Amino acid sequence: MITSIILGMGAPTTANYIITSTIAAPALILLKVHPLAAHMFVFYFGIVADITPPVALAAYAGSGIAKSNPLVTGLIATKLAIGAFLVPYIFVYNPSMLWIGATAVGIIQTLITSCVGMTAIGASMIGFFLTNMNWFERGLYFAAGLMLIDPGALTDVTGLGILTMGVLYQMRKRKTERLSV
Repeated sequence: MITSIILGMGAPTTANYIITSTIAAPALILLKVHPLAAHMFVFYFGIVADITPPVALAAYAGSGIAKSNPLVTGLIATKLAIGAFLVPYIFVYNPSMLWIGATAVGIIQTLITSCVGMTAIGASMIGFFLTNMNWFERGLYFAAGLMLIDPGALTDVTGLGILTMGVLYQMRKRKTERLSV
């Protein structure tokens, strides 16, 4: 991961893939990682380097448009994309996310639960979904998001259950806040 991020800093997409796939991917393949998963792992982290300080080219471009501090923008971008740092590990540990050995139903399930999981993780990192979150809600959303990103029936059902409780609590909390205003 760290090697791919360092190698991907400041490199355009095509060069990023060439660099990371020739240097970092063979190491993962030697560790018995599926070749497609290994290549996606290193490429994904190479691309994430565009929002990772200190280089953070995409964040610097965005800060120029927003007229904000580039370093702060890079740190916030990294915080918001923390889920992006987790997904490549799922590629390696459960390649069904890359449709390797997956059925049509499995692909649809993985797509939906992964998107919901990434949303939950993003909400937990920002501290807001329907209303502001306390530390406990943030922890629940993060845990539920992790479970939803990991393809599997048990983790999906558990993650959806936790997230459903969190959303219902957020709805009740928002209604209470509106009534008190």
